[in-house]
Amino acid sequence: MESLDKKMDHLVKKILLKAENQHELLFGPCQSGETLTNTQEHILMLLAQEKLTNSDLAKRLNISQAAVTKAVKSLIKKDMLVSVKDKGDARVVFLTVTESARPVAEEHSRHHRCTLAVYQELLSAFTEEEQAVIGRFLAVFEQRLER
Repeated sequence: MESLDKKMDHLVKKILLKAENQHELLFGPCQSGETLTNTQEHILMLLAQEKLTNSDLAKRLNISQAAVTKAVKSLIKKDMLVSVKDKGDARVVFLTVTESARPVAEEHSRHHRCTLAVYQELLSAFTEEEQAVIGRFLAVFEQRLER
């Protein structure tokens, strides 16, 4: 029987491979019909909820400003985003989704809900006590990642 540490290593590698270059792991098929990256879809989802700047997006997504700029330029070209200067400070530029991008943003939001439902389903197989242990494990694992 494979040891827990080896099982964990195997799972982490599978997760990394599945989520490579996507900055998130989502369950369920994309049904928007648009050929966008997960990052682009995530940007649309965030901007459908509120006006943000490139800097805000980079912080929220934990990616470089250059990556955000590249994704945003592509979305502007596809007429999915528009940039709007702040009325109080013209140096500040907010991004807003267009009406054609709203269905894609909602689709990505649905993807997030679907992913949480998968996690809830997986956790429902465990007792409350076991879930508490899993919760502690996840907290310790996250702390170790942040070192």
